[in-house]
Amino acid sequence: MNKNFIIFLATLLIYPLPSFAHDIMGKVGFYDGLSHPVLGLDHLLAMISVGIISAQIGGRAIWSVPCIFVILMTIGSLFGFLLIIEEFYFVEIGIVFSVILLGITISIENKIPTILIMIFVATFGLFHGIAHGLEVPAAANPILFISGFSIGTATLHLLGVVIGHLSIKNRISLTLLRITGISFPIYGIYLLKQIF
Repeated sequence: MNKNFIIFLATLLIYPLPSFAHDIMGKVGFYDGLSHPVLGLDHLLAMISVGIISAQIGGRAIWSVPCIFVILMTIGSLFGFLLIIEEFYFVEIGIVFSVILLGITISIENKIPTILIMIFVATFGLFHGIAHGLEVPAAANPILFISGFSIGTATLHLLGVVIGHLSIKNRISLTLLRITGISFPIYGIYLLKQIF
């Protein structure tokens, strides 16, 4: 990993972005959906983490783990779209726990059974999907909005796969990746304090 990339990751973790990407305001369409997983740091870290973990596992998991997330996220978005709720703290808590547990999974690398990781990823996909789905009614073009956040999520998974693949090649970058993974739960705990 080069020095600029490490500085970029550190900046993401300390930059005072809003805790969540959910504002339930008017959304136009594809661009808003595409940018949604990127603008919330909680979403960004979780999406990239899924890709990194799939690269750490290797084999079929490189495509199956991200696919499970995207499929369950899409199902979750339908739930979110159909829910009529004013408060969605349970969704935010689920998203924060995705950041915490996925970060821990990165840091301990392959110490958790793959089936358990798949269950985590599927569950977290549902929570992220519900959050996206809650914003669909505010979109001018819901189909474009859903397409945008699905493609944005898949792209971030792919970025995570590349990061994971490059990081497991030598001991130094692997150590940096594990340290980065440890920083995600720290950020997640900070987000939990923002919720309560």
